[in-house]
Amino acid sequence: MILLLALVCNALGSVCFKKGASRPRPNGHAGKIRRLLAFAADMLSNRMVLLGLLLQMGAIIGWLAFISRVALSFAFPLSSVSNVAILLASHYLLGEYISPRRWSGVMLILGGIALIANA
Repeated sequence: MILLLALVCNALGSVCFKKGASRPRPNGHAGKIRRLLAFAADMLSNRMVLLGLLLQMGAIIGWLAFISRVALSFAFPLSSVSNVAILLASHYLLGEYISPRRWSGVMLILGGIALIANA
């Protein structure tokens, strides 16, 4: 249950980051450093990015709680489920296209996780 909470927080946090970072911004003619600083300031004042940060903090706390209870050699391979969760979230929440080849990769990841979980 703790791992599931961490995975959901991670996936939703990533979606929030994507939405916040994808807002259109003026390019301007400022130098690279100035543009980078302006981008950082914009991100730190962006509600979606801040929500993403909170969700990611929840994911980290959940992950720490999970690894405090199980062997890291067992837990770490299970963390690859986060890749699947983010792919699903990007497809269903952001409307991103997932190719059949990528879905096949997801099935391979899930098969590997099943092998590890039953070992």
